[in-house]
Amino acid sequence: MAEKIAILGPREIEIGYTTKRLIEEASKDFKVVLVPAMDVKLKIDRDLDAIFEKKSLSRFDYILPRIDSKRALMAYPVMRFLDYMGVKKPYVAETVQIAHNKFMTLEQMAKHGIRVPETYLTGSKQVAKDVMKRIKMPAVIKLLSGYGGQGVIIAESKEASQTVIDTMKELKQEVLLERFLPNPGEDIRGIVAGDEIIASYKRIAKEGEMRANVHMGGRGVKFNLNKEMEEICFKAAKAIKSKLCAIDMIDGKDGVNVIEVNINPGIQGMEQATGMNVAKKMIDFVKSEIKK
Repeated sequence: MAEKIAILGPREIEIGYTTKRLIEEASKDFKVVLVPAMDVKLKIDRDLDAIFEKKSLSRFDYILPRIDSKRALMAYPVMRFLDYMGVKKPYVAETVQIAHNKFMTLEQMAKHGIRVPETYLTGSKQVAKDVMKRIKMPAVIKLLSGYGGQGVIIAESKEASQTVIDTMKELKQEVLLERFLPNPGEDIRGIVAGDEIIASYKRIAKEGEMRANVHMGGRGVKFNLNKEMEEICFKAAKAIKSKLCAIDMIDGKDGVNVIEVNINPGIQGMEQATGMNVAKKMIDFVKSEIKK
């Protein structure tokens, strides 16, 4: 009987390129079921169970989460139940909380000796403005749960930063302030799968844009990580307790800094830039995990 895996994430109508590719590659070797995180029923009786379409998620040989920030709130308790149930998957529930909070991510990096940009978090508009007075411009202002370059604002002047802070507080958002790392509009991504870097590339921002994300108009080019970058990727993955994730880095004047760790990475830009079948490599990792 074919082994069964579940893709835990969005509903079918909402799935994007990466999830489609993962289902396509996984279907070559497994019986694959798309399990929308929002449709899982968590049951507490004499024991705990996570149920989808009247059947327990414990029936799957492996669960591959595709949890974005929109679904993190509901996916977290689902993952907590799966932790208890002992279902195989690439990371624990705590990872969802860490990876979908940019400040917590950088906090974990720093605790594990990984270089990150100087960063501040505050819920006070006045404290945020005081911090910005001391930070050299330009500076980065972020939403804690932004993704794909969204919720990331580059403030070119102190006046502009004050306006952004006022707006974010009107929207009742905590303010994350980050020292801008001088670079030529480039960042580097490596994808960790267990004890291997399965793919890497460099993203280059479009002209006039400092954010290199492909969603923001950036383009990807082939790039091989050096030994230091590989070691940083493995340390970063361990810091957030994930066997499968993407690490975004900037190679600046003070060395390599981790700026983000992504447990729900998009692979379209990477596949197009490198010509590699990244989805297959991710599913090959799942195969190896099931065999353990």
